[in-house]
Amino acid sequence: MYSIGQLSKKTGVTVRTLDHYDEIGLIKPSSKTDGGHRLYNEDDVMRLERVLALKFMGFKLEQIKNILKDSTSTWLESIQEQLEMVKREQERLKTLEQALLGISCSIEYEGEVNWSIIFSTIQLFQQDPEDVLQQYKSYLSEDEMEKIMDMNAQMSKEDMREWMEIISDIKANLEIDPASEKAQQLAERWMNLAENIFGNDEELLGDMWDALQNLKEGIVFYPMDKDVIEFIERVYMAKEEVK
Repeated sequence: MYSIGQLSKKTGVTVRTLDHYDEIGLIKPSSKTDGGHRLYNEDDVMRLERVLALKFMGFKLEQIKNILKDSTSTWLESIQEQLEMVKREQERLKTLEQALLGISCSIEYEGEVNWSIIFSTIQLFQQDPEDVLQQYKSYLSEDEMEKIMDMNAQMSKEDMREWMEIISDIKANLEIDPASEKAQQLAERWMNLAENIFGNDEELLGDMWDALQNLKEGIVFYPMDKDVIEFIERVYMAKEEVK
């Protein structure tokens, strides 16, 4: 048998926490001394170890109480549900990482905090994946959308920085003559980088461009908005007219 102090030392769980577990009926002592001091047996220790394992998996105390009451099949179901939640959280953190990376690159390039870019980037990353799929489904297959999402998630800091730079440069020159050398250079920089990011998959890039042109409003691909898309389109139209 273990006193509460001995159990605390054995498991690394504080006496205060063991008190709380006792109060809520999660880990209750099997017996008490004549003086009223709690005593825990090996079954209690095993139950505490299960509680600690479930806490590590991210379950809340109330959930743990219910899981410990149920059968092995319920344990499996609960752990599978928790695994799905962990996967969603991983995706959320990866999305947050990419958003912060984009914002960081924007600040590095512009030398100041551009709240317009920050807000636009946050808007993009807050979009529900299902809503994004609905937006693009008329132009891209599900497989193409998955490829694009993977590309977004795997963009390096250098790619992100270059992307932010070219978008910022285009936004600073939206009013210039689309037939000018500077406009042509900006569009070429954008195309070269886009081809690199898309792994020179011309079909995928073409389908993505069709989607970008036809979406009605809002941020469509990182901080790239309709003004940027229309600028690039004007430049390529001007280039075709010269031929």
